[in-house]
Amino acid sequence: MAALIMKKPNFQKHRRNLLKQLAALPLGAGVSMLGSNDALAMDCSNSKSLVCLFLAGGADSFNMFVPGSDRAYTDYINSRGPIAIPESGLLNVSDADQGAFGFNSLLPAFRGLYEQDRLAVVSNVGTLIRPTSQSDYLAEQALPESLFAHNTQQKLWQTGAGIVSGASGFGWGGAIASHATSCNGPAAVTPAFSIAGTSAWLESANSRYISLNADFAVERMFGLDNISDWIPSNRLSRVGRTIEDLIAQGEASGNPAMLRTIADGLDQASIATTALHSALLRNTLPQMQFDSKNKLAKQLHLVARLISAREELGMSRQVFFVLMGGFDTHSDQGEREPVLMRELNDAVLAFQDTIDDIGAANSVTSFTASDFGRTLTSNGNGTDHGWGGHNFVFGGAVDGGRIVGQMPNYSSTNNPDEASERDGTFAGRLIPQISVNQYGATLSRWMGVSEAELSAALPDLQNFATSDLGFMRS
Repeated sequence: MAALIMKKPNFQKHRRNLLKQLAALPLGAGVSMLGSNDALAMDCSNSKSLVCLFLAGGADSFNMFVPGSDRAYTDYINSRGPIAIPESGLLNVSDADQGAFGFNSLLPAFRGLYEQDRLAVVSNVGTLIRPTSQSDYLAEQALPESLFAHNTQQKLWQTGAGIVSGASGFGWGGAIASHATSCNGPAAVTPAFSIAGTSAWLESANSRYISLNADFAVERMFGLDNISDWIPSNRLSRVGRTIEDLIAQGEASGNPAMLRTIADGLDQASIATTALHSALLRNTLPQMQFDSKNKLAKQLHLVARLISAREELGMSRQVFFVLMGGFDTHSDQGEREPVLMRELNDAVLAFQDTIDDIGAANSVTSFTASDFGRTLTSNGNGTDHGWGGHNFVFGGAVDGGRIVGQMPNYSSTNNPDEASERDGTFAGRLIPQISVNQYGATLSRWMGVSEAELSAALPDLQNFATSDLGFMRS
């Protein structure tokens, strides 16, 4: 790299594009490093790992966790119609303050964790700029951007912002990753990992994250002259072009700093892939058994291996993003929903059993998130885009066996929790009562993020009276 010829001085002009290309560079088989690497101070007293399970498409959580009392269940049945879960399809649980409920019978792992007090149901969560009432919604006051739109709502969920171009352009997971980077000191590998490609949740101005592909083993980089030794043939052409483009930019810049940035990026890639390759070889975790067709389980198996290797990698903190798609159930929900729930349940069961087996139960917390909830109403054989929805947080440090927040009203008449049509027609979209900001802040605090950095990462948090939902024990 040092022998490259530099011609035209224009470092600042090229730097932004250069960093974007470095961010997209696959480092070994299925590895990419994204972002920058400035450290922030934090409490590093013990090891902790946080796992985001993003259910892409808008998960119908109202069929995952169902009210069980007579009146509430009747409202649920009347609103949901043909897509409602019958009582025979529920696994009964209770909340000390709110009474009887039921998990979908296809989610026995969730029910089991709930009964062990290791899973909490966080009720009716969604994107909010401030506490919002039905009258606020109808008057279009302080509403998040592009409600009910997949791409925007995914972005807002992961950044905790009210608008895409708002003050929080980075993910609140990225804020946690910045702290974890500082905690981990001179570790060769950044502590933030996406097993699902690029992730707005992990984007940060102060830390980088690594993108891993669960379908490829991580191989060491042996040099730019024989990249076919460490890049699969089906990715070789793209990787080669990326490296060539990076070198060309360095040559065109005419500035040593540009070339140094490229060289440093590739050098860090080599160091990281070597460390990951060795650590993963020694932490295969064959005890995690799952169907090879279960893509979420495959991602979580890689997460479990990295958690098992965290001390070996010099990490006391880690942050992970995994994704399961298919939840946009506008049609054929009766056929598609059971498949999704079985896959989700089996992946969570295999993962949590493995985390327990390696003695990391109390230091690993996992949580679900999604674009939005779905409508209570059916469109005939499916559901449409909603707003608020239930989410689940689980692990040994979770104060579980309970519902966090007040369960919403499921009634199709005179429902104050509903984002109705302007003519008063019941739309079945529930206005969230808990903000993503509150949800994210509670998890971030458990990971050690300070109040000052929380305010920067979640700028709308100040609009809510409660900034800690209290579902984490320590």
